[in-house]
Amino acid sequence: MESQYKENTLRNWFITDLKYQEKIFQIVTGNFYNRPGFFEGMHGRTSPIQDVKINLEENEYEIQTLNTLYHCPFDSCFFERQDKSSFKLPKYHKIKNQYFIPTDTTNLTADDMILVVADYCDYFFKDLIFFTKNKKQGAYFGNVHLGMIVDTYILSSKDDGKIDIRWYVYDCGFEFYSLETDNRNLWIENAGDASLRIEIGDKIINLEPKSREKILMKKNKT
Repeated sequence: MESQYKENTLRNWFITDLKYQEKIFQIVTGNFYNRPGFFEGMHGRTSPIQDVKINLEENEYEIQTLNTLYHCPFDSCFFERQDKSSFKLPKYHKIKNQYFIPTDTTNLTADDMILVVADYCDYFFKDLIFFTKNKKQGAYFGNVHLGMIVDTYILSSKDDGKIDIRWYVYDCGFEFYSLETDNRNLWIENAGDASLRIEIGDKIINLEPKSREKILMKKNKT
């Protein structure tokens, strides 16, 4: 099947540091498309960056590594991760202002919470969005428990209140085994490019890309 992407395209990409033999190199992490020897959407990282050019006509960065020239479209930059990178891309802030699409929280109240997941994120976790009663965005801890058979991702609150959301991680999705949201409705949004299989007790959801579904109702409505 012919790929819709240019040869050696990276999506959901960002630049990060790699320490090797006491030296620091910059590499690109992302999903490979139309890359010979790789399956479509394979997640990985490149060899060290040699040069970066901006192509405004094609709306992409052209990133030359040791062995390959990669096409990195503006609209698929993983901006939240790139913001933390020590590598400064040309015209980055102008491009982010144009292409970054934040999670829609238009109708989100203090009674709601959105768990944002994506296939290109470690353990599928991208963000947890909720607001406190004084309308400030809530803070949380996220950490990994490495298991002998499967790993677990755990979210808990930094603020007052009880948040304890946990899931087992599998190849194509995950299974919740704790869903304590401090009495908030819980929405789950797939910000990725692939469908995710999500298990909640006896219920199975195949959450399509760019879709959102309510999976937990607040226990005591006021």
